[in-house]
Amino acid sequence: MKNLITAILVCISFNLFSQAEDDNFYLVDSKISWHKAYKTNKTLEQVLAYFEESDIFKKVKIENNQVFGQLNPHATNPKITGVPGVHPLVNKTDFKGDVNIQYRAKEKEYVVYFTNLTQVGRGDLLKKNEEQTFEQNFLKAGISEYRPYFLKRNKTVYNETFIPIFEIK
Repeated sequence: MKNLITAILVCISFNLFSQAEDDNFYLVDSKISWHKAYKTNKTLEQVLAYFEESDIFKKVKIENNQVFGQLNPHATNPKITGVPGVHPLVNKTDFKGDVNIQYRAKEKEYVVYFTNLTQVGRGDLLKKNEEQTFEQNFLKAGISEYRPYFLKRNKTVYNETFIPIFEIK
């Protein structure tokens, strides 16, 4: 009985620890996505207008009180995120993807869903404008599991880069 309780507590500890390490990244059915809720005192109309007028999107449309857009290619900033422990692919490629932003009036927040995350080459490691999905580079082949180097520092670098892009200023 004592061993059973210990085993359950260890499993719960590992589960809580792994959730804390997610940095807003989600891995479902071998697809990597990023979600973040932002507190705001803005109204639905103000949030929609802000993102519709922002220059972060290549294409943007408002539908059913949601923002849908294709994020323009962005780069990580090695001066902010640092270089030690970061895979060269992270700092030598841009990233882009599809964005859905939903407003939650009760919670006074908007939630950003960033999917189809793609790396875009600059001519260093990938040819200029060559595209590779995050899954190609950051998941183990054939299984729905992150590669160890993504979990060490790269996931945090991307999280620190994504957060300010979608913050309403």
